[in-house]
Amino acid sequence: MLYALKDNDGNITALTDRNIPGAIPVSAADPDVLGFLSLDASTVSGATDYLEDSDLSTIRILEDLIDTLTERQVIRFTDLPPEAQRKLLSRKVARTLAGGEEEMGKESNEVSDELFLREEDQLF
Repeated sequence: MLYALKDNDGNITALTDRNIPGAIPVSAADPDVLGFLSLDASTVSGATDYLEDSDLSTIRILEDLIDTLTERQVIRFTDLPPEAQRKLLSRKVARTLAGGEEEMGKESNEVSDELFLREEDQLF
């Protein structure tokens, strides 16, 4: 069950899965809920379609989260399973190359240090 907080005009300002003070129960299929989530009921035929459409952006969020956690030394890159390490490294290189020179912040003849593991994170 979803619960919504609404402003004085009846517009949803927040959604939660908990019944917090001031929240009212709402259906996930409610047009106001879909609008709040920036979904269009005419283009989203179901939850499965939405999940498939949002996978790429969610993957990028997770990659950025993992980068942040390793940079802050909350986790070590080597704490991840070897297959996950390989997949993340492959995607990092591909994203950097796809982003071009602007994303790399380097001249085209320079190699970004971000493409390589730090010595303490290397597998061998």
